[in-house]
Amino acid sequence: MAFGLSLVARTKLSGQGAVLTFHGLCADGAPTGVLDSSLHLPVSVFRSVCQHLKKTCEVLPLSEMVRHVNAGKTLPHNAVAITFDDGLGSNYHLGYPILKELGLPATIFLATGFVDGTHPLWFQEVDRALRARGASTAELFAKLGQLKRLPDAEMRAEVAKLTADCAAAHPEVTLPMRWDQAREMKASGLIEFGGHTHSHPILARCTVEQQAEEIRQCCDRITAELGAAPTLFAYPNGGPTDFTADTQRLLAEHGFEASFTMMPARLVSGLTTQALPRYGNPTSMLEAEATVSGAFELLKQWRGGAA
Repeated sequence: MAFGLSLVARTKLSGQGAVLTFHGLCADGAPTGVLDSSLHLPVSVFRSVCQHLKKTCEVLPLSEMVRHVNAGKTLPHNAVAITFDDGLGSNYHLGYPILKELGLPATIFLATGFVDGTHPLWFQEVDRALRARGASTAELFAKLGQLKRLPDAEMRAEVAKLTADCAAAHPEVTLPMRWDQAREMKASGLIEFGGHTHSHPILARCTVEQQAEEIRQCCDRITAELGAAPTLFAYPNGGPTDFTADTQRLLAEHGFEASFTMMPARLVSGLTTQALPRYGNPTSMLEAEATVSGAFELLKQWRGGAA
Protein backbone atom coordinates (compact mmCIF):
# COMPACT_ATOMS: atom_id res chain seq x y z
CA MET A 1 0.00 0.00 0.00
CA ALA A 2 2.82 2.39 0.89
CA PHE A 3 4.47 2.00 -2.51
CA GLY A 4 1.07 2.32 -4.21
CA LEU A 5 0.59 5.70 -2.57
CA SER A 6 4.13 6.68 -3.59
CA LEU A 7 3.35 5.83 -7.20
CA VAL A 8 0.22 7.99 -7.12
CA ALA A 9 2.18 10.82 -5.50
CA ARG A 10 5.02 10.66 -8.05
CA THR A 11 2.46 11.04 -10.85
CA LYS A 12 0.30 13.68 -9.19
CA LEU A 13 3.24 15.79 -7.96
CA SER A 14 5.42 15.44 -11.04
CA GLY A 15 7.54 18.51 -11.66
CA GLN A 16 8.05 19.16 -7.96
CA GLY A 17 11.29 18.48 -6.09
CA ALA A 18 12.44 17.34 -2.67
CA VAL A 19 15.53 18.52 -0.81
CA LEU A 20 16.82 16.17 1.92
CA THR A 21 18.89 17.38 4.87
CA PHE A 22 21.49 15.28 6.66
CA HIS A 23 23.97 16.32 9.32
CA GLY A 24 26.47 13.67 10.39
CA LEU A 25 26.94 9.95 9.87
CA CYS A 26 28.27 7.25 12.19
CA ALA A 27 29.65 3.73 11.93
CA ASP A 28 27.06 0.98 12.31
CA GLY A 29 26.67 -0.31 15.83
CA ALA A 30 29.26 2.02 17.33
CA PRO A 31 28.28 4.29 20.22
CA THR A 32 28.15 7.92 19.12
CA GLY A 33 29.18 9.34 22.48
CA VAL A 34 26.46 12.01 22.28
CA LEU A 35 22.99 12.38 23.75
CA ASP A 36 21.43 13.49 20.47
CA SER A 37 22.36 10.64 18.16
CA SER A 38 19.59 11.65 15.72
CA LEU A 39 22.08 14.01 14.06
CA HIS A 40 24.36 11.09 13.17
CA LEU A 41 22.70 8.59 10.84
CA PRO A 42 24.20 5.08 10.66
CA VAL A 43 26.22 4.82 7.47
CA SER A 44 24.37 1.68 6.30
CA VAL A 45 21.09 3.59 6.41
CA PHE A 46 22.61 6.43 4.43
CA ARG A 47 23.89 3.96 1.85
CA SER A 48 20.47 2.30 1.48
CA VAL A 49 18.78 5.69 1.09
CA CYS A 50 21.31 6.77 -1.55
CA GLN A 51 20.97 3.50 -3.44
CA HIS A 52 17.19 3.94 -3.47
CA LEU A 53 17.48 7.54 -4.69
CA LYS A 54 19.81 6.48 -7.49
CA LYS A 55 17.32 3.83 -8.68
CA THR A 56 14.11 5.84 -8.39
CA CYS A 57 14.95 9.56 -8.64
CA GLU A 58 16.90 12.10 -10.61
CA VAL A 59 19.41 13.29 -8.04
CA LEU A 60 20.50 16.78 -9.07
CA PRO A 61 22.98 19.33 -7.73
CA LEU A 62 21.03 21.72 -5.52
CA SER A 63 22.30 24.66 -7.57
CA GLU A 64 20.70 23.15 -10.68
CA MET A 65 17.37 22.77 -8.90
CA VAL A 66 17.61 26.39 -7.77
CA ARG A 67 18.23 27.54 -11.34
CA HIS A 68 15.04 25.79 -12.47
CA VAL A 69 13.01 27.30 -9.62
CA ASN A 70 14.40 30.82 -10.02
CA ALA A 71 13.70 30.70 -13.76
CA GLY A 72 10.11 29.61 -13.15
CA LYS A 73 10.70 26.23 -14.79
CA THR A 74 9.18 22.90 -13.86
CA LEU A 75 11.66 20.59 -12.18
CA PRO A 76 12.61 17.29 -13.80
CA HIS A 77 10.45 14.31 -12.83
CA ASN A 78 11.43 12.85 -9.42
CA ALA A 79 14.02 15.60 -8.81
CA VAL A 80 15.85 15.25 -5.50
CA ALA A 81 18.82 17.03 -3.92
CA ILE A 82 21.00 15.80 -1.04
CA THR A 83 22.32 18.32 1.48
CA PHE A 84 24.36 18.24 4.69
CA ASP A 85 24.51 20.94 7.35
CA ASP A 86 27.43 22.14 9.49
CA GLY A 87 30.52 20.53 7.93
CA LEU A 88 31.08 17.46 10.08
CA GLY A 89 34.08 15.28 9.34
CA SER A 90 31.87 12.24 8.78
CA ASN A 91 30.54 13.91 5.62
CA TYR A 92 34.00 13.33 4.18
CA HIS A 93 35.00 10.05 5.85
CA LEU A 94 31.68 8.17 5.55
CA GLY A 95 29.36 10.09 3.23
CA TYR A 96 31.67 11.14 0.41
CA PRO A 97 32.86 7.60 -0.48
CA ILE A 98 29.24 6.49 -0.94
CA LEU A 99 28.30 9.54 -2.99
CA LYS A 100 31.41 9.07 -5.15
CA GLU A 101 30.73 5.36 -5.64
CA LEU A 102 27.14 6.01 -6.72
CA GLY A 103 27.91 9.20 -8.62
CA LEU A 104 25.45 11.29 -6.61
CA PRO A 105 25.91 15.07 -6.17
CA ALA A 106 25.40 16.79 -2.83
CA THR A 107 25.66 20.20 -1.19
CA ILE A 108 27.37 20.77 2.16
CA PHE A 109 26.45 23.93 4.07
CA LEU A 110 29.45 24.99 6.15
CA ALA A 111 29.51 26.73 9.51
CA THR A 112 32.93 28.18 8.73
CA GLY A 113 34.07 28.89 12.28
CA PHE A 114 33.43 25.23 13.09
CA VAL A 115 35.55 24.09 10.13
CA ASP A 116 38.22 26.64 11.10
CA GLY A 117 38.35 25.08 14.57
CA THR A 118 37.68 28.41 16.28
CA HIS A 119 33.95 28.08 17.00
CA PRO A 120 32.68 24.71 18.23
CA LEU A 121 29.01 24.15 17.47
CA TRP A 122 27.31 25.48 20.59
CA PHE A 123 24.59 22.81 20.69
CA GLN A 124 27.24 20.08 20.54
CA GLU A 125 29.00 21.74 23.46
CA VAL A 126 25.77 21.67 25.47
CA ASP A 127 25.35 17.99 24.58
CA ARG A 128 28.92 17.25 25.73
CA ALA A 129 28.48 19.10 29.03
CA LEU A 130 25.11 17.57 29.89
CA ARG A 131 26.23 14.06 28.97
CA ALA A 132 29.22 14.45 31.30
CA ARG A 133 26.75 15.28 34.06
CA GLY A 134 24.64 12.20 33.38
CA ALA A 135 21.69 14.05 31.85
CA SER A 136 19.14 12.35 29.62
CA THR A 137 18.36 13.07 25.98
CA ALA A 138 15.03 14.56 27.07
CA GLU A 139 16.86 16.94 29.40
CA LEU A 140 19.18 17.95 26.57
CA PHE A 141 16.26 18.72 24.25
CA ALA A 142 14.54 20.75 26.97
CA LYS A 143 17.71 22.78 27.59
CA LEU A 144 18.30 23.34 23.86
CA GLY A 145 14.70 24.49 23.49
CA GLN A 146 15.24 27.09 26.22
CA LEU A 147 18.54 28.29 24.77
CA LYS A 148 17.21 28.64 21.24
CA ARG A 149 14.66 31.20 22.42
CA LEU A 150 17.26 33.51 23.97
CA PRO A 151 18.97 36.44 22.25
CA ASP A 152 22.28 35.17 20.90
CA ALA A 153 24.48 37.00 23.44
CA GLU A 154 22.45 35.58 26.36
CA MET A 155 22.50 32.12 24.85
CA ARG A 156 26.28 32.19 24.46
CA ALA A 157 26.69 33.30 28.09
CA GLU A 158 24.52 30.41 29.28
CA VAL A 159 26.45 27.92 27.17
CA ALA A 160 29.73 29.25 28.58
CA LYS A 161 28.44 28.61 32.12
CA LEU A 162 27.31 25.10 31.25
CA THR A 163 30.61 24.13 29.67
CA ALA A 164 33.05 26.00 31.93
CA ASP A 165 34.06 22.97 34.00
CA CYS A 166 33.52 20.27 31.37
CA ALA A 167 36.68 18.28 30.67
CA ALA A 168 34.96 15.56 28.62
CA ALA A 169 36.55 14.75 25.27
CA HIS A 170 34.85 15.76 22.07
CA PRO A 171 33.26 12.62 20.57
CA GLU A 172 34.61 11.72 17.14
CA VAL A 173 31.22 12.17 15.46
CA THR A 174 31.22 15.85 16.48
CA LEU A 175 34.55 16.75 14.86
CA PRO A 176 34.62 19.02 11.78
CA MET A 177 35.97 18.29 8.34
CA ARG A 178 39.17 20.02 7.28
CA TRP A 179 39.42 22.58 4.52
CA ASP A 180 41.72 20.33 2.49
CA GLN A 181 39.01 17.66 2.60
CA ALA A 182 36.46 20.20 1.43
CA ARG A 183 38.76 21.17 -1.44
CA GLU A 184 39.14 17.52 -2.44
CA MET A 185 35.38 17.04 -2.50
CA LYS A 186 34.83 20.23 -4.48
CA ALA A 187 37.46 19.19 -7.02
CA SER A 188 35.54 15.97 -7.68
CA GLY A 189 32.74 17.98 -9.28
CA LEU A 190 30.16 16.09 -7.19
CA ILE A 191 30.12 18.23 -4.06
CA GLU A 192 29.24 21.92 -3.85
CA PHE A 193 29.45 24.07 -0.75
CA GLY A 194 27.11 26.67 0.68
CA GLY A 195 27.03 28.98 3.67
CA HIS A 196 25.65 28.20 7.13
CA THR A 197 26.95 31.28 9.05
CA HIS A 198 30.30 31.48 10.82
CA SER A 199 29.47 30.54 14.42
CA HIS A 200 26.04 28.90 13.90
CA PRO A 201 23.75 31.38 15.70
CA ILE A 202 20.02 31.46 15.12
CA LEU A 203 20.11 34.61 13.03
CA ALA A 204 16.80 36.04 14.19
CA ARG A 205 18.20 36.13 17.75
CA CYS A 206 21.07 38.38 16.56
CA THR A 207 21.17 42.09 15.89
CA VAL A 208 21.14 43.11 12.24
CA GLU A 209 24.82 44.04 12.57
CA GLN A 210 25.64 40.59 13.98
CA GLN A 211 23.72 38.92 11.19
CA ALA A 212 25.64 40.88 8.56
CA GLU A 213 28.95 39.93 10.18
CA GLU A 214 28.03 36.23 10.42
CA ILE A 215 27.07 36.16 6.74
CA ARG A 216 30.12 38.18 5.64
CA GLN A 217 32.59 36.03 7.56
CA CYS A 218 31.03 32.87 6.21
CA CYS A 219 31.26 34.16 2.64
CA ASP A 220 34.82 35.36 3.07
CA ARG A 221 36.10 32.09 4.57
CA ILE A 222 34.50 29.87 1.92
CA THR A 223 35.77 32.15 -0.84
CA ALA A 224 39.28 32.17 0.59
CA GLU A 225 39.49 28.41 1.14
CA LEU A 226 37.52 27.04 -1.82
CA GLY A 227 38.20 29.70 -4.44
CA ALA A 228 34.62 30.76 -5.15
CA ALA A 229 31.94 32.67 -3.27
CA PRO A 230 29.00 30.54 -2.10
CA THR A 231 25.63 31.18 -3.75
CA LEU A 232 23.46 28.91 -1.58
CA PHE A 233 22.74 29.27 2.14
CA ALA A 234 21.01 27.23 4.85
CA TYR A 235 19.57 28.83 7.99
CA PRO A 236 20.75 27.39 11.31
CA ASN A 237 17.76 25.72 12.96
CA GLY A 238 15.72 26.78 9.96
CA GLY A 239 12.29 27.35 11.49
CA PRO A 240 9.89 30.10 10.41
CA THR A 241 10.95 32.38 13.31
CA ASP A 242 14.69 31.76 12.91
CA PHE A 243 15.29 34.42 10.24
CA THR A 244 13.80 37.79 9.38
CA ALA A 245 13.22 40.07 6.41
CA ASP A 246 16.55 41.70 7.30
CA THR A 247 18.24 38.29 7.13
CA GLN A 248 16.83 37.66 3.67
CA ARG A 249 17.89 41.12 2.49
CA LEU A 250 21.43 40.65 3.80
CA LEU A 251 21.77 37.27 2.12
CA ALA A 252 20.70 38.71 -1.23
CA GLU A 253 23.13 41.60 -0.78
CA HIS A 254 25.96 39.11 -0.18
CA GLY A 255 25.23 37.29 -3.43
CA PHE A 256 23.23 34.32 -2.21
CA GLU A 257 20.84 33.23 -4.94
CA ALA A 258 18.75 31.04 -2.63
CA SER A 259 18.47 30.16 1.04
CA PHE A 260 16.98 27.05 2.60
CA THR A 261 14.93 26.55 5.73
CA MET A 262 14.03 23.37 7.60
CA MET A 263 10.35 23.82 6.81
CA PRO A 264 9.24 20.61 5.08
CA ALA A 265 7.52 21.07 1.73
CA ARG A 266 7.95 20.40 -1.98
CA LEU A 267 10.32 22.58 -3.98
CA VAL A 268 8.47 24.33 -6.80
CA SER A 269 8.87 27.56 -8.76
CA GLY A 270 7.15 30.64 -7.38
CA LEU A 271 8.38 30.23 -3.80
CA THR A 272 10.25 32.93 -1.89
CA THR A 273 13.85 32.47 -3.05
CA GLN A 274 15.39 33.21 0.35
CA ALA A 275 13.06 30.83 2.24
CA LEU A 276 12.99 27.56 0.31
CA PRO A 277 11.88 24.30 1.97
CA ARG A 278 13.83 21.20 2.94
CA TYR A 279 12.97 17.89 4.55
CA GLY A 280 14.88 16.33 7.43
CA ASN A 281 16.87 13.19 6.80
CA PRO A 282 14.91 9.97 6.29
CA THR A 283 15.85 7.22 8.73
CA SER A 284 14.96 4.32 6.44
CA MET A 285 14.51 3.50 2.78
CA LEU A 286 10.72 3.46 3.25
CA GLU A 287 10.76 6.91 4.83
CA ALA A 288 12.98 8.13 2.00
CA GLU A 289 10.49 6.87 -0.58
CA ALA A 290 7.51 8.44 1.22
CA THR A 291 9.40 11.75 1.44
CA VAL A 292 10.84 12.08 -2.04
CA SER A 293 7.79 10.71 -3.84
CA GLY A 294 5.49 13.20 -2.11
CA ALA A 295 3.41 10.50 -0.41
CA PHE A 296 3.62 12.36 2.91
CA GLU A 297 2.48 15.56 1.18
CA LEU A 298 -0.41 13.76 -0.51
CA LEU A 299 -1.55 12.36 2.80
CA LYS A 300 -1.47 15.85 4.33
CA GLN A 301 -3.56 17.20 1.45
CA TRP A 302 -6.12 14.44 1.76
CA ARG A 303 -6.38 14.82 5.52
CA GLY A 304 -6.70 18.59 5.14
CA GLY A 305 -9.49 18.15 2.61
CA ALA A 306 -11.30 15.76 4.91
CA ALA A 307 -11.07 18.05 7.94
